[in-house]
Amino acid sequence: MVEDKSIISADLEGRLRRLGYEVANRADTGEAAIRIAKESRPDVVLMDIEVSGILRGTDAAQHIQKKLKLPVIYLSAHASDTTLFRARDTQPFGFVLAPFDERELKVAIEMAIFRHRMEMEREELIRQLREALAQVKALSGLLPICAQCKKVRDDGGYWSQVEAYIEERTEARFTHGICPDCYQIAIEHHHEEMRRKRHRKKSGPAQTVQPISLEAS
Repeated sequence: MVEDKSIISADLEGRLRRLGYEVANRADTGEAAIRIAKESRPDVVLMDIEVSGILRGTDAAQHIQKKLKLPVIYLSAHASDTTLFRARDTQPFGFVLAPFDERELKVAIEMAIFRHRMEMEREELIRQLREALAQVKALSGLLPICAQCKKVRDDGGYWSQVEAYIEERTEARFTHGICPDCYQIAIEHHHEEMRRKRHRKKSGPAQTVQPISLEAS
């Protein structure tokens, strides 16, 4: 919560506690707001748009939203066009006018938290899609593969199994099984081996003949 007037700050903190919120910390300047927000990482920042300090409330709010990725709700006792335009340009997550109505305050906070969570999830999804696209691009183009053993040649000239090549360059992982065609070939090969063993068993061991030499006495 960022408010430089102690009376307003105490009143607002009391309202927030009655609504079931915990006030993580308080600041009375824009500079302090940035430092405290960075340290405590609150779910939402309530910012007096006219807060004192070198930084204006709008400047501090813009830094907190862009750099720290935290949602900011403006608090103001003024609803002039100039104030609204300044607030609008920083794209806040809410704007609450004094005197503060508790119901309006709660709605603003809950909507800001929800919208912020949705935006973070969207950014994470975009990041994952970009990574996936980069992996797809990494495997584009001609891929030298041995026609006999099916090994793949990498950019360094080394040959490796297709599975190892793909796993090294993507998040894909392989599980090994056997396709119907190979299964049929394996069964036929097994049956052929069994037939050969039975045939050898029936034939028995090969008999050898010892030559006898006859000498005249």
